[in-house]
Amino acid sequence: MGFRNHIQFAFFYLCISTSVFAAQITGTATNGTTNKPAAGDEVVLLSLAAGMDETAHTKTDAQGRFTLNVPDEGVQHLVRVMHQGVNYYRAAPPGTALVEISVYDAAREVPNILQESRVLRLQTKDGQLEVSEAYTLRNESQPPRTRNGDHTFEVTVPDGAQVQDGMVAGPGGMPTTSPPVSTGNKNHYSFSYAIKPGRSQFQIVYKLPYSGSHEFAITPETPLAELGVLLPKSMKFSSTAGKFVADADEAGMAVFFAKSLATGQPVKFSVSGEGSAPREAQGGSAPGSQPGTPGGGLGAPIDAPDPLASSRGFIIGVFIVIMAGGAFWLVRQARTAKLQYDGANPAPLVNASSAVDQQPSAPQPSRPAQASSGILDALKEELFQLESDRLHESISQQEYEKQKAGLDALLRRQMKIPGRSQGK
Repeated sequence: MGFRNHIQFAFFYLCISTSVFAAQITGTATNGTTNKPAAGDEVVLLSLAAGMDETAHTKTDAQGRFTLNVPDEGVQHLVRVMHQGVNYYRAAPPGTALVEISVYDAAREVPNILQESRVLRLQTKDGQLEVSEAYTLRNESQPPRTRNGDHTFEVTVPDGAQVQDGMVAGPGGMPTTSPPVSTGNKNHYSFSYAIKPGRSQFQIVYKLPYSGSHEFAITPETPLAELGVLLPKSMKFSSTAGKFVADADEAGMAVFFAKSLATGQPVKFSVSGEGSAPREAQGGSAPGSQPGTPGGGLGAPIDAPDPLASSRGFIIGVFIVIMAGGAFWLVRQARTAKLQYDGANPAPLVNASSAVDQQPSAPQPSRPAQASSGILDALKEELFQLESDRLHESISQQEYEKQKAGLDALLRRQMKIPGRSQGK
């Protein structure tokens, strides 16, 4: 065999070896509505190395299986499956070879979506009353389906309210920016975020004119298991109807709640005085909470009744409000940095709130602020999902530590990229 033939053979062998030993991620998508394989769904591999870049595409086969080549092995990835217009995600840390994702059929009208709790967080600032309302919904549709459309959840705000922003969190997910839009009816706003089977949270933030006191009048449009109010201890809460009772302080905030409100049952309460939320209520988990356990260790004990079951919705709602305070600040910082970057580099804007729910048209490495905002939203959701998996013991401690370390490292790196106030 001549020298030239040796070279050709070596090159051919190298190509064969590369294709054989290239990293791959295989997986299965299951339709949770039909309990059958999710066939024909689009699957995308998102690389989080320097931006939310799409590095591989495929579709599920008749058995719901798929295989993705990983061109950048050793970095964090997300696997995204789109089913009937709704995206479903699964984290794929370095070394991941197998993933399983459940998807659900979508419809505009899905019955048996219950309102578990509604929590108002109040504070005063610059002559205004700042209000953050968090709603906890529970999608218990049978068979399970996802509600999707332009108006999946509608909220009502008081007269004179100036809506500032909004956030959403899907089952097991961290809050993601998603401002509600006006429905055209006075004081009515709606979200377009898909409500997947399980528990979801919606938050709207607004300001009200304030001259030292304000009375709230709330009339639930659906049965409401629990209504809660958090406010600084320096402010006064009063309710003449006697529906509210005081609860233990949460993160330095006074807590009041009412239970089992019927549709159309009016509830009134008033607040007065001045006060700001203490530092511990502006981000992070509540004092005494255990890592990965919302509300201070509410993991359901095995083979034992849950003594907090009747108040679980309210407690989770309180936790979401407190946690969302920090997450809201983080996302707002990301949005500010993005707008500053776009101002210096004119280009069509992309809504940061939908960066995780929409397919980017193409990787844009020259827009780091835009890409990093979407990455942060996805990373927060994956971190919360990881903690949820650990809480329910569906992941080993070793695998938890491996994935947590990778996600934490990536989150720190994304916080330092150009375009952020603390970027290099």
